[in-house]
Amino acid sequence: MCAAGLRKWRWSIFHTPEGVKFTDGPQNFGKNSTNFEGFEGKVKTFVFSKDGKRFAWIADGQVFVVEAPTWQRIGSLKHPRAQEICFSPKGSFLAIWESYVKTTDQSQLQPNLSVYDVTGKKPLKSFFQPSQVNWKPQWTDDEAIFARNITSEVHFYNANDLQTIAERKIIQKVRSFSLSPSINNHYVIFFVPSIQGAPAYVHLYRYPNFKEASNALANKSFFKVDTIDSYWNKSSTACLLLTAAEMDKSGLSYYGEHMLFYLNTRGDSIRVTVSKPGNIHSVAWCPSGQEFFAVYGTMPSKATLFNQKCEAIAEFGSGARNTVLVNPVGNIVLVGGFGNIAARYEMWDISARKKIGETECSDSTYFSWSPCGQYLLTATCSPRLRVNNGYKVWHYTAVLQHEESIQELFAAHWIPDPEAAKSFRVSTTPVTGIESSMVAASKQKYILPSQRGAKGPVGLPNTEKKFLSEVDDPTKNEGAPQLSKAALKKKKKREAAKKKREEEGEAGKGEKGGNNWRETAGQEPPVPVKAALPVNSFAASIELTGDPEKDKKIRNIKKKLDAIARLKGEKENGKVLVRNQIDKIATEDKLIKDLEELIL
Repeated sequence: MCAAGLRKWRWSIFHTPEGVKFTDGPQNFGKNSTNFEGFEGKVKTFVFSKDGKRFAWIADGQVFVVEAPTWQRIGSLKHPRAQEICFSPKGSFLAIWESYVKTTDQSQLQPNLSVYDVTGKKPLKSFFQPSQVNWKPQWTDDEAIFARNITSEVHFYNANDLQTIAERKIIQKVRSFSLSPSINNHYVIFFVPSIQGAPAYVHLYRYPNFKEASNALANKSFFKVDTIDSYWNKSSTACLLLTAAEMDKSGLSYYGEHMLFYLNTRGDSIRVTVSKPGNIHSVAWCPSGQEFFAVYGTMPSKATLFNQKCEAIAEFGSGARNTVLVNPVGNIVLVGGFGNIAARYEMWDISARKKIGETECSDSTYFSWSPCGQYLLTATCSPRLRVNNGYKVWHYTAVLQHEESIQELFAAHWIPDPEAAKSFRVSTTPVTGIESSMVAASKQKYILPSQRGAKGPVGLPNTEKKFLSEVDDPTKNEGAPQLSKAALKKKKKREAAKKKREEEGEAGKGEKGGNNWRETAGQEPPVPVKAALPVNSFAASIELTGDPEKDKKIRNIKKKLDAIARLKGEKENGKVLVRNQIDKIATEDKLIKDLEELIL
């Protein structure tokens, strides 16, 4: 259990209009044992440092910062247009991004990306960053290097001195870069998209040896790539590249085309080969950095564990999944479906290759492991979903431990604590839990109002659906439909009128000798119409060949022969055919000959 300290059990929740607050986790749900009483007011966004020791949020045109363990406010910064904030890994530095605007006379631009030294409580520098896309600067985990991307250049600074550019990499059309989250030995990846038909490429360098292209430790070039996402392992010795193209020309996926590549500092660059066609939905490193997971393929997708040689070493089933998430300890993996597919997840013991449990978590828009790796937090947040807002905490055996419904929830997060990830023995025995009280969405198939109560074709079982909660069940004995008062009244009137007509008909038969009074004496009874004979067409016994061109012609001829067979049946029943119908029957022999040639 995560019993090393109460701070490891806590997550923060903020919502409008109340603001932001802390609450205790397992063993102490619903309480707040911290000294942080929360902030009341409209909060735009918030962020924790990677070690969980500092916490900042934007409200009322200011950025507020508090520090653990007392969670006392250590400062506030005035930024009326602040939209985004982020900490460096240790929380020593804070970056604030504001909306990009000009002065009143439109003659001078204002820097909108500010970086502060939180420990020294002083500003370091302000930069121009017009786009909110990829606005975040990057630090190494030891906070020695600070880097940011500008047009065709990537600038590197000593994190404590942002006035002087320490290193500069100039690459035409460079779209993105990724700085390794390392200590001491640092690496950087540069990505350049395809330009004028040339292939896109990625270069991996050791910092700062990137002056010459020949110094690259690993290279990879490829076509059909617009963007890449980089996933470094914990030791920063290898990186997974998930590439994406906006359009899949093969037509297999609406979401474009994805590929997965593996690069390491030893110079290896490998495309990860998967056993099922389709996109790469999700990837995740194990904390050891020696193995990684991938969820891929058309639905039902597969989940596979790969080693550093990109060889598949274990399979974790298949199903409606698009997410994989390894817990901080590295002994349990979550494989599930969220977002645009049914929210359901499975927990697997990685070493035993055994499923621990599975459950549904409907309407979830966010999920994350607790720092101790034994609990999962799922949340339904606005504006993604505006109903059933709230959060739930699950044990790794897929048992619900706690839930709380909130009218409007914007986010829910654990407080980070890297020291809480202690090894524990995995048990497959479910713990004691609770039943969810939140109302789940209906799982029944939607039926158009105009089709409710409609009968199927004659001779088929009655699968009438009167309400959305009813499903097809031919063995079900359905009672008479419930009629409204008005419909019941009309039904009675129709039955009374029918009965009256029948009585009048019987009386008329008695007076006129049994037939209708309109019949005249000496009139012969009508000749009964001969029943139509069944249509026996020569084409009915012909099967398709499998050749698309031939099959198309065969289907057309069979259609004409069936029509001729019907006309011949009508003629035998005494119907007089017109000229064009007689001509159509005359073509039967030629059509049969053509059909025989096609099936040879």
